[in-house]
Amino acid sequence: MKYWNTGDVVVDSILQKLEGFGTWRSDSDAESTHQLLSGVIHVQEMLPGLVARHFRFPNLFVGNAHFSGSQDYRRELIEGITSAIGKGLDAAAADPMLGGYGNPDFSDRPRSRGEEILDALTAFEKDRDQAALSRLKMAVSPTGLQSRVNTIEMLMKRKRSYGNQSPEVALLSELGRLEFEARGYHGQKA
Repeated sequence: MKYWNTGDVVVDSILQKLEGFGTWRSDSDAESTHQLLSGVIHVQEMLPGLVARHFRFPNLFVGNAHFSGSQDYRRELIEGITSAIGKGLDAAAADPMLGGYGNPDFSDRPRSRGEEILDALTAFEKDRDQAALSRLKMAVSPTGLQSRVNTIEMLMKRKRSYGNQSPEVALLSELGRLEFEARGYHGQKA
């Protein structure tokens, strides 16, 4: 994997996700092919113009053709997508504007779900009140992180130790885990 340093954490995360999609197996079944298509479509929506110009994806909106089509159709589709990703990543890596030397303008990039969660988390860490907790719950609601916030809420009310930790230490651990996991949502539009 390449080390991306575009000056924007979200763009770096998106490029890393694309690298992962670029290694997709061409002998995948229909459901796996659907996951690839869905993932690349979501990530493509997040690309700022300076990065998107390097990628020439084939048509990703194929309906249910990857379910009804043959394995050869899926193989061609996956190989077309992974080839486009590889060429795009190579072009992006060669672009001096994206190499941390320029001052790229990513203002056309949509806000990510990860940024929303991290902002809500920062507000919660600052205030730790019910309003900040509600904002945090709203930020994680369309993700798989609800249980993490439920644990944080429980720890806020807890007086006794949690396992072998004080509630405060356990709460700080959960906040750290949530911060780490939120970064995985940089490829999703808020």
